[in-house]
Amino acid sequence: MKKVVNASIGGRSFSLDEDAYARLSSYFDHFKSRLSKDSQSAGDEVMSDLENRIAELFDQAIGGAAYRVIDFDIVNRVVCQLGMPDGSPEPDSPGASRTQDNQQGTGNTQGPDLSYSGDKGNAGKRLYRDPDNKTIGGVCSGLGAFLNIDVTIVRIIILLALLLWGSGLLVYLVLWIVVPLAKTPAQKCEMRGLEPTAENMAKFREYTK
Repeated sequence: MKKVVNASIGGRSFSLDEDAYARLSSYFDHFKSRLSKDSQSAGDEVMSDLENRIAELFDQAIGGAAYRVIDFDIVNRVVCQLGMPDGSPEPDSPGASRTQDNQQGTGNTQGPDLSYSGDKGNAGKRLYRDPDNKTIGGVCSGLGAFLNIDVTIVRIIILLALLLWGSGLLVYLVLWIVVPLAKTPAQKCEMRGLEPTAENMAKFREYTK
């Protein structure tokens, strides 16, 4: 019978068998080693984002059942999905290889493209207000990212609706109230339809307020 370890991940308590715990600890060690060039405070923030994302994925895997023990297969699947912050393979760990598709664009060290490009992904895309390109509340830039439309076009449509029908302001205010702000790197990935992998979240970290 395997020993069960209780661990706090992203502020949530999970039970992992000893093999799963060892795999997760190894992943954290490898991940931290790739952040050695960052400042200590930035590295801590990235690790916090990573733990929060892992906690979300663990919760999904066990269906929110606190009594379920997370095994090695669940941990390995999650960490392989998230990968390393630079998109490279995790060294010397079982199941840690990444596909070429997941490594595409790893040479970009300038952070994510925050402008409209017309070819954003659609993996789990959600509507958020965009804090990075906002003029007032980030509604228009959030809609632009969600719909793959240049934010200027969205702003023109809202302005025309305001001038011609008087409804633009009401629509904007309602969306400002009901649409959440993309605060975390994972949410900023979801807003653009990008997989919230460690690589993508690390790129968005410097833009997070």
